[in-house]
Amino acid sequence: MRSISETDLTARLEFDNPWWAFTEDTKIRFRAPTRRSFYAEFEGHVMDCGQGRVLCLTGPLRAGKTVLMRQVVASLIEGGVSPQAIFYCSLTTPSYAALSLSALYEVFYAHHEHNGNTSGPSDGSGRRDNELYVFFDEAQYIQGWEADMLMLAKQNPNVRFVACVSAGAPAHVSEEVTHNGLMRTVVLTPLTFPEFLRYRETEDQLFELGDVGSGGPGALKSGAISQLNAEFHRYVNFGGFLEGVLGQKREGAPAPTFIRDGLIDRVLRKDLAGIHGVNDARELNRLFALLAFNTGLEISMDDLARSAGIAKNTVRKYLDYLESAFLIHRLERLDRQAKRFQRAVAFKVYLTSPCLYSALFGPVAANDPVFPRLAETALVSQWLGTPAIRHLAYSSWRGGQVDLMSMNPEDDKLERIYELDWHNGYGSPDHKPEELVKYLESNNPGAHPYILTRTIARQGRMRGTDITLAPLAFYCYWLGRDAGG
Repeated sequence: MRSISETDLTARLEFDNPWWAFTEDTKIRFRAPTRRSFYAEFEGHVMDCGQGRVLCLTGPLRAGKTVLMRQVVASLIEGGVSPQAIFYCSLTTPSYAALSLSALYEVFYAHHEHNGNTSGPSDGSGRRDNELYVFFDEAQYIQGWEADMLMLAKQNPNVRFVACVSAGAPAHVSEEVTHNGLMRTVVLTPLTFPEFLRYRETEDQLFELGDVGSGGPGALKSGAISQLNAEFHRYVNFGGFLEGVLGQKREGAPAPTFIRDGLIDRVLRKDLAGIHGVNDARELNRLFALLAFNTGLEISMDDLARSAGIAKNTVRKYLDYLESAFLIHRLERLDRQAKRFQRAVAFKVYLTSPCLYSALFGPVAANDPVFPRLAETALVSQWLGTPAIRHLAYSSWRGGQVDLMSMNPEDDKLERIYELDWHNGYGSPDHKPEELVKYLESNNPGAHPYILTRTIARQGRMRGTDITLAPLAFYCYWLGRDAGG
């Protein structure tokens, strides 16, 4: 039986890195795939790593992480970096399965004879070792990838190392630094609502965008709320992933099959779950289907374990995995006094993109009883990957609840409080936010209350409390823009 030789590995790596064949006479023409809003920030982080520091790019499958890295490769080459100084390697390739990151890097290093010269060109190609860029895609398939990356970075301070993972990242929030300050994590989330509108080429039809540079929300054009809600409805059903948006611009298109047959299949039924200790794919599927069906609702651990027919300890492991794979997000429950429970027995669950629901159960009409929960899911998804997601919570007690709240990161006191009113109930003078105001008065009268409606936009006041009523779709747009979308 023949073994895989270094020559065989090199041939495969050359296939993954077609730019290695470029010469000074090569006329380089790159395709220009659509760039996410996150691109410039990510490219900046790539240039900032090195000197022992590494970058970890994470986010759900199909969010565009691989495309993002390849766009940076193209930008580097266009900017004058030698093509032979850039190494991309996808660890989903079976021929790499038995190798460490270090071994793969050594194959690249030896193949191009990078000899440690950092003072200038090492040969006629213009290559310099202080301009080496290494991208390991789906690094979670290599056991111990984090330690291996950090060792490589320490041994090669003039190389910029980037790892991309779809589950098990060291952090779930962008800009978080771990491993004694040596590993920075950045998160590529599903599409924000503003990104969706840009790819649909409808943003400028809906908003006055003159104040983009100030960081404030664009003003909604007069009479545009109906069109905004129509776009929001499309976003909820189809809009979380770029392939779905670009391929499904026509109205009434079916839910993108790549979500159902690609992302969910790979995360729930195949190798990715297995390397995180999930051995029973049917149990995981059953649990995820229950969670997806209940997005936006409070779930108790006892009820979830009973309904899924799975032991609670196993349920906890599955929940951790699904959250690490960016399929769900859990919100912590607070009590009536906005205090945290010592023992968490319930939580609110959200899909990381509401379009996952339509992929599983079919598109949902805007007047369907389920739609307000999907709209709330879309709202929470605008915070994903930002530090603010850590400070979101909800409150429930016997006979009452608060849909959503944001706590101050400094003192953990109530800062903003949200009630969702998709059916415009507060359009009636007889419908007053008694519970919302009472909760505010009891816990922090200085907190800002929001009622997120379908079409109502105005200021309200009750017992001295100022209340902002705003269309939920507009608030999602504002949040997405504020988060950099």
